[in-house]
Amino acid sequence: MNPDLTWQHQIHAEGDRRTVVLSGEIDMNGAPRLQDLLQAAVDNADVVEVDAAAVTFIDSSVISALITARNTAATNGRHLSLVNASPQVHRVLDVTGVLNALTVKSGRA
Repeated sequence: MNPDLTWQHQIHAEGDRRTVVLSGEIDMNGAPRLQDLLQAAVDNADVVEVDAAAVTFIDSSVISALITARNTAATNGRHLSLVNASPQVHRVLDVTGVLNALTVKSGRA
Protein backbone atom coordinates (compact mmCIF):
# COMPACT_ATOMS: atom_id res chain seq x y z
CA MET A 1 0.00 0.00 0.00
CA ASN A 2 1.24 3.44 -0.87
CA PRO A 3 1.77 5.27 2.45
CA ASP A 4 0.72 8.56 0.85
CA LEU A 5 -2.80 7.23 0.50
CA THR A 6 -3.37 7.09 4.25
CA TRP A 7 -3.81 10.86 4.55
CA GLN A 8 -4.79 13.87 2.52
CA HIS A 9 -4.45 17.62 2.77
CA GLN A 10 -5.94 20.83 1.45
CA ILE A 11 -4.51 24.32 1.74
CA HIS A 12 -6.70 27.38 2.00
CA ALA A 13 -4.99 30.73 1.45
CA GLU A 14 -6.34 34.07 2.56
CA GLY A 15 -3.92 36.98 2.50
CA ASP A 16 -1.00 36.22 4.80
CA ARG A 17 -2.83 33.27 6.41
CA ARG A 18 -2.77 29.62 5.39
CA THR A 19 -5.00 26.88 6.74
CA VAL A 20 -3.64 23.39 6.19
CA VAL A 21 -6.52 20.93 6.51
CA LEU A 22 -5.37 17.38 7.20
CA SER A 23 -7.33 14.14 7.21
CA GLY A 24 -6.63 10.45 7.69
CA GLU A 25 -3.83 8.56 9.42
CA ILE A 26 -0.42 10.21 9.40
CA ASP A 27 2.60 8.26 10.56
CA MET A 28 6.35 8.14 9.95
CA ASN A 29 5.78 7.25 6.29
CA GLY A 30 3.92 10.52 5.71
CA ALA A 31 5.89 12.73 8.10
CA PRO A 32 8.50 13.90 5.56
CA ARG A 33 5.75 14.97 3.15
CA LEU A 34 3.93 16.69 6.02
CA GLN A 35 7.13 18.48 7.05
CA ASP A 36 7.62 19.78 3.50
CA LEU A 37 3.98 20.87 3.34
CA LEU A 38 4.19 22.74 6.64
CA GLN A 39 7.51 24.34 5.71
CA ALA A 40 6.01 25.66 2.46
CA ALA A 41 3.03 27.05 4.38
CA VAL A 42 5.29 28.78 6.92
CA ASP A 43 7.47 30.17 4.10
CA ASN A 44 4.43 31.73 2.42
CA ALA A 45 2.32 33.04 5.30
CA ASP A 46 2.64 34.92 8.56
CA VAL A 47 -0.04 32.79 10.21
CA VAL A 48 -0.51 29.07 9.60
CA GLU A 49 -3.28 27.03 11.16
CA VAL A 50 -3.18 23.25 10.92
CA ASP A 51 -6.73 21.90 11.07
CA ALA A 52 -6.65 18.34 12.42
CA ALA A 53 -10.39 17.75 12.86
CA ALA A 54 -10.35 14.80 10.44
CA VAL A 55 -7.04 13.26 11.51
CA THR A 56 -7.56 9.81 13.02
CA PHE A 57 -3.96 8.89 13.95
CA ILE A 58 -0.58 10.53 14.47
CA ASP A 59 2.70 9.20 15.79
CA SER A 60 5.82 10.79 17.24
CA SER A 61 7.24 11.63 13.81
CA VAL A 62 4.17 13.77 13.10
CA ILE A 63 4.52 15.49 16.47
CA SER A 64 8.13 16.22 15.57
CA ALA A 65 7.09 17.67 12.20
CA LEU A 66 4.51 19.91 13.88
CA ILE A 67 6.94 21.14 16.55
CA THR A 68 9.68 21.74 13.98
CA ALA A 69 7.31 23.79 11.81
CA ARG A 70 6.09 25.73 14.84
CA ASN A 71 9.66 26.51 15.90
CA THR A 72 10.67 27.52 12.36
CA ALA A 73 7.68 29.84 12.18
CA ALA A 74 8.53 31.42 15.54
CA THR A 75 12.18 31.90 14.55
CA ASN A 76 11.02 33.81 11.48
CA GLY A 77 8.49 35.97 13.33
CA ARG A 78 5.55 33.91 12.11
CA HIS A 79 2.99 31.75 13.88
CA LEU A 80 1.82 28.16 13.47
CA SER A 81 -0.86 26.55 15.60
CA LEU A 82 -2.97 23.42 15.57
CA VAL A 83 -6.74 23.92 15.55
CA ASN A 84 -9.74 21.61 15.77
CA ALA A 85 -7.71 18.62 16.97
CA SER A 86 -9.71 15.42 16.70
CA PRO A 87 -10.15 13.54 19.99
CA GLN A 88 -7.41 11.08 18.98
CA VAL A 89 -4.93 13.83 18.13
CA HIS A 90 -5.85 15.85 21.20
CA ARG A 91 -5.21 12.87 23.45
CA VAL A 92 -1.81 12.05 21.92
CA LEU A 93 -0.66 15.68 22.12
CA ASP A 94 -1.92 16.00 25.68
CA VAL A 95 -0.23 12.79 26.85
CA THR A 96 3.06 13.82 25.22
CA GLY A 97 2.92 17.26 26.80
CA VAL A 98 2.94 19.34 23.61
CA LEU A 99 -0.75 20.22 23.30
CA ASN A 100 -0.40 23.73 24.71
CA ALA A 101 2.71 24.46 22.67
CA LEU A 102 0.86 23.67 19.47
CA THR A 103 -2.60 25.03 20.23
CA VAL A 104 -2.01 28.26 22.14
CA LYS A 105 -2.32 31.20 19.77
CA SER A 106 -0.20 34.29 20.04
CA GLY A 107 -1.62 37.78 19.89
CA ARG A 108 -0.85 37.87 16.14
CA ALA A 109 -3.14 35.00 15.18
